[in-house]
Formats: sequence, C-alpha cells, structure tokens
Amino acid sequence: MALARTVLLGCIAAALGIWWLGRAYEVDNAELLGYLFSSVAFVAVTAILGVAGGAALWLVRRRRK
Repeated sequence: MALARTVLLGCIAAALGIWWLGRAYEVDNAELLGYLFSSVAFVAVTAILGVAGGAALWLVRRRRK
C-alpha cells in the first residue's frame, strides 16, 4: 500500500511541477500534456521496476529455503 501511495504522490508532484513550469514559461498546452504523460510514464516504469526487483529478491530467498 505504501508503494501505491508513493507512486500516486510522485505522479501528482510531477504533474503539478510540469504544469507550473509550463505556465511560467508559456508552453503550449499540447506540448505540456506530452511532457506530463512522459513524466507519469517514467514514474510508473520506475515503480514497476522496483516491484519487479522486490519480487525477484523474494523469489530467490524463497527458493533457498
């Protein structure tokens, strides 16, 4: 549950940061959405890799017993 909360908060922070910077530098809305989706995808892929790594460690430890 903590990982899901961390991913959600990371996505929200990324979205707000990109929105704020886009408004500050007057970036077009379509370009801003592209940056937003790229950022959310990066956060999601990083979280998935973390879960996969944790699952791999769990499987290795379980097989050794």
